[in-house]
Amino acid sequence: MRLSKRIYALADAVNQGDSVADIGTDHGYVPMLLMRDGRSPRVIMSDISEGSLAKAKETFELSRLADKVDAMDFRIGDGLETVGKGEVDEIIIGGLGGHTIAQILDADKDKSRSFKRLVLQPRKHSGSLRYYLYTHGWDIESENLAEEGKFACEIITAVRAAETLREPPYPEEDIRWKYPESLTGADPELAKKRIEWKISSIKEEMDNLKKSEKDHDALLEQLGSDLEYLLLLNSKCTGI
Repeated sequence: MRLSKRIYALADAVNQGDSVADIGTDHGYVPMLLMRDGRSPRVIMSDISEGSLAKAKETFELSRLADKVDAMDFRIGDGLETVGKGEVDEIIIGGLGGHTIAQILDADKDKSRSFKRLVLQPRKHSGSLRYYLYTHGWDIESENLAEEGKFACEIITAVRAAETLREPPYPEEDIRWKYPESLTGADPELAKKRIEWKISSIKEEMDNLKKSEKDHDALLEQLGSDLEYLLLLNSKCTGI
């Protein structure tokens, strides 16, 4: 069974000895690794339909791990509705958009905060997810990047903060949510690729705006500020 670096990175993000619920488990690859390697004593696999969950059951059968999990730990349902309050230590939500992950957490805030730790892997809109986590009382504990095909996937772990609601230090659309300074502590090569792609994109947009006959001074000023921040961030990436 050949798995992507993203799958291994998600499993590695779980703390040793913690029980886990994988929301939207799909093939159940991450829970399989957690059980196979003895990282988690218990895994709950949740997905939206019996057809989706059948893939996870097959993974455990093929891996000869079916006897390690209870049949009741394969659960059909939407979001966190399949998991009891505080039933596990950690929640994994991977492969969905940042807005969708935030909606899942926001649907039952009390339940969300009953878990010690979140392992999240947004496919897009990671900035909006970080903004949601900060404003709703979650501290980002670590950031990581892992390759899957041509993508550098972001993996965010978060733990409960003392406050349940916080005022943000800057607006949701601020580039620092999408490209936080903590990103420089992730895989340096992938971080540089990600940041340099955005730098190139901003430069191209600025060049096009300057050719326009319309007044884009305000936007150009904002893009210039974003570019300056990203260039500084890029210089902080270590190990290259």
